[in-house]
Parts: sequence; C-alpha cells; structure tokens
Amino acid sequence: MKMILKTLPTHPYTNTNSMRTLVAGVMSAALLLTACQNDITGNGTTATNTPGQNQRTAVVNATPLPTRVVAAETSIAVDGGLALASPLVTMGFESTGKVTAIHVAPGQSVQPGDVLAEIDGSTLQDALQQAQEGLVLKQAQIDSSLAPSSPSGVTSARAGLASAYAAYNIAKQGTGAADIEQALISWNQAKNSLYSAQLNRDQSCGFTAGTPQNERINNGSAKCKTAELSVKNADMNVLAAEQKYVLLQKPPTKDDLAKAWANVLQAQASLTSAQGNVSDQQKKVYELQLADAKLGVARAERERAKATLRSPCACTVQSVALTLGAGTGNGISLLDTSQLQFQTSNLSEQDVVKLNTGQVAVIRLKAFDTAISGKVSAVLPISSGLQGTVALYTAIIDLDKTDVMLFPGMTGQAEIRLN
Repeated sequence: MKMILKTLPTHPYTNTNSMRTLVAGVMSAALLLTACQNDITGNGTTATNTPGQNQRTAVVNATPLPTRVVAAETSIAVDGGLALASPLVTMGFESTGKVTAIHVAPGQSVQPGDVLAEIDGSTLQDALQQAQEGLVLKQAQIDSSLAPSSPSGVTSARAGLASAYAAYNIAKQGTGAADIEQALISWNQAKNSLYSAQLNRDQSCGFTAGTPQNERINNGSAKCKTAELSVKNADMNVLAAEQKYVLLQKPPTKDDLAKAWANVLQAQASLTSAQGNVSDQQKKVYELQLADAKLGVARAERERAKATLRSPCACTVQSVALTLGAGTGNGISLLDTSQLQFQTSNLSEQDVVKLNTGQVAVIRLKAFDTAISGKVSAVLPISSGLQGTVALYTAIIDLDKTDVMLFPGMTGQAEIRLN
C-alpha cells in the first residue's frame, strides 16, 4: 500500500503549528499501518504481487481447533423390582382323610423333606401291612415249592397224577354202557332211600298217611326235626344221581377234555415240585409272582406316604389353609425365595437392543444401601407396554448370592454394563 500525501494549501489564516500537528498525526498512522502489515506477513502471511496489478493478496493459516471427543456409552440404568423365579407352590394331600397334625405356620422357613402336615393314615397303614404279609406268604410258598417233599408226599403226588390221567382217558374215550347202567341203578337206589326217609319222617312226626303236605303239622320234637332233615338230604341225593345219569349219556365236549388235561398238568407239576425238580418255566412263574407281590408292597408304601405332606424345596410358608380335624380340601402355600430375580419395568426399545445375556449388572434397592450384583439371564421378546410412543421390554437379571434379606416386590434400579 502506498501512502500519498498531498500538501494542503496554506490558508493565509491557518496556524502553522496546527498544520504541523496534523501532518505528524497522518504520518504516525501510516507508519502504524505499515508495521501491522509487516507483522502479519512475518507470521505466516504470504504476500504476492501480481504483475500489472497494484494489489497484494494475503492468505492467513488459522490455528486448527481440537477434535471433539465423544464418550462411549458404557452402561444403562433401568428401574424394576424383585420377582420370584418360580411361582407360588401349593401343597395338598393326594389322599382323603381328616387332618391330624399341622407342623408349620405362615412365615416359617422349611427345608426339602420337612413334614408340613399329616392326615389319618390308619386305613393306608392296614393296606400296607396286608401287602407286606402277602409278600411274606408268597415267598414262603415259593420256598416250600422249591424244597423237595418227604417220601410220603412224593407218593401222594404220584397217586394224584395217576388219578388225573385216568380221568382224562375216561373223558377222552367216553362213558361205557356199564357205567351208564350203574348210574341208573344208583339213581333208583337214591329214590328208594328217599321213600324210606319220608316214611320214617311221617312216623316220627305223627303224620297221617294220605294227608297233604301243606296240611301236616310239625310237632317240633327233636326226633321229627332229624327225620325231616334226613328227607331233605335224600332228596338232594336223588337229584345228584339223576344229573349224573343224564351227563354220562352225553359225549364229552372239548371243554371237558381241556379241563381233564389241565388237571393232569397240575398233577404233573405237583409231582415235579414234590421231587424237588422245578422246571425253568415254573421258576419264572414263581419269579413273576414274587415280583408282583413286591410291587403290591411298593404301591401300598406310596399310598401310605401320601398321608404325610412334605416340603419339596427350601421355602417360606406363605399360608396354611388346613384345619385340624377337617378334610383335605385345602393346602399349604410355599414361596421359594432363594431364587429371586430382578425384572426391569422401563427398559426402552432403544436400550433393549444393547443387551446380551451374561452382562454384569449392579442392583441398588430402595430398602438397602448395599449394592447387589447379578447377570442378565434373559430378555423377554414381547413388549410389556408403551411409555408414550416408546415400547418397553422386560429384562431378567439373576442375582448373585447375598446375605441381605430380600423379599419379592422390592423395587430399585439396575445399572447394566454394556461391555
């Protein structure tokens, strides 16, 4: 830049000192402007003169600003409360009966296997004792069958087999004419015995010959009663003899032959058992019979156990709806407070996508100053509702072991670490 100073004309009335002061001020301003331009150029200003142009272009390199640092989100905070990991358990009797004992009260802590209540189990106890006795008897019968019999027992078993086999042969061949004739003779003899008994009865009771039976009067004597009984027995013998005579005239049926052969097999098994030579098949039968008796005892024991109500968990008794002397319609409610979880209530859809199972969380409940640690175990996929236009979800946090007495429903806040 060039400074052009023009000499102002001197007015005849102008003060010379004033003029000098004005010129000095202008010169000072020009010098100050030149110094500023040089200072700028020396600190990085590039001055260029374009040929043919009386101008100077200045480019100033400004000092760069620092880069903005954005802090990464490391955790999210959500509200929620404690909830039971497992629902309320209601214990009731499977068998009916009167309640005879109640061993717990609301608020009491119980352990697995602790007796909660009992009912009258006398009937179930009798059934168990009967099953146990049946098992002992069956075992004794099997042991006796496996042991060899005495010589007389073997002889008797052989005779029984011979008799059963003879009966089978008779049934197979059919009844002969001689047997039928003998059956007819026996029938007639039975009828004659009946006539003789009737005459004796009439004499003993004082009945008049020819008097109808409905008009006869029993005198009530012991002799008369005995005679009357003899008549009834003789009458039954006549019916049996007649039936035998009729059956002998019929040919044997398949059922008759099957029954006769079954008797032979049974007699053969008795002889084998008497001789101490039990077949493998019979041993299997004995094993099945013994196993069935043992199952009966086991069933009776299970039924007897139903008369005692026991705790299935380490729980706290919530309520007792049983009454001594009453029936078993109600039960006892238990809470498993050892498996509490923290469930969120306002987890937004922007934050739910940041969660993964296993992420560490710190829970601070309103009831305590102590923080409780835990880990995210699940995120429920269905929204629990809306907060304005934002969908909310539920995350479940399993709590680490703690000595703090926790109760379901306690509220607080969880800080979930994202990395």
